[in-house]
Amino acid sequence: MTRRVDAYRGLSQPSRLRIMHELLVRPGQSLTDLATVTELHENTLRDHLRVLEAEGFVVRRTEHRGKRGRPRDIFDPSGPDTPSPVTAQRVETAKRHGDLMRSVVLQTTAADETVAHQFDALYEHLDDVGLDPQLDEETLTVDLSPCAFHDLVDDRMAMLCHVHAELIRGVLQQAGGPLEVNRLLPLVTPHRCHLALKIASSHTPEAE
Repeated sequence: MTRRVDAYRGLSQPSRLRIMHELLVRPGQSLTDLATVTELHENTLRDHLRVLEAEGFVVRRTEHRGKRGRPRDIFDPSGPDTPSPVTAQRVETAKRHGDLMRSVVLQTTAADETVAHQFDALYEHLDDVGLDPQLDEETLTVDLSPCAFHDLVDDRMAMLCHVHAELIRGVLQQAGGPLEVNRLLPLVTPHRCHLALKIASSHTPEAE
């Protein structure tokens, strides 16, 4: 699949990673809240938030406080409880693309269609953020290389990995199915990370 020309631009700057990290730690923050914790000027924040919103990483809503004055914009990370139309469209597109590919090949290594759809959505997401995912549906693992964010690592590794792990969790949940993140191992080699998935313990065939 051809990578979009604006792939991973939303997370290509340390400031945007910091904004995502803060929203994942404490969702529902206003522009003023984010300016305080990130120490970024509100005008700069607006520009970053517009990019993150356009890429489907952030969702904006209007706060209803029942008070006089202009209501504030509140920002949340995209996820099952705060779905982004952009992300939802990508997930559905990935599912359709995966179904088409499987119908052509007439086989799939995923025993469960919902698992196959989760892999479809996960591949699309990881490709979009600039990684080259190598998915193994038998072992439920993903090798991620080369790391497009290698130059940002330094002292930001914990923040970077937290953001990526939470975004992956959100994509898997929005795609719907039993797969969930087991662990994300950063930089097992200088330019490769390793993602291990697992079937949720609550998942049973009878539950579907």
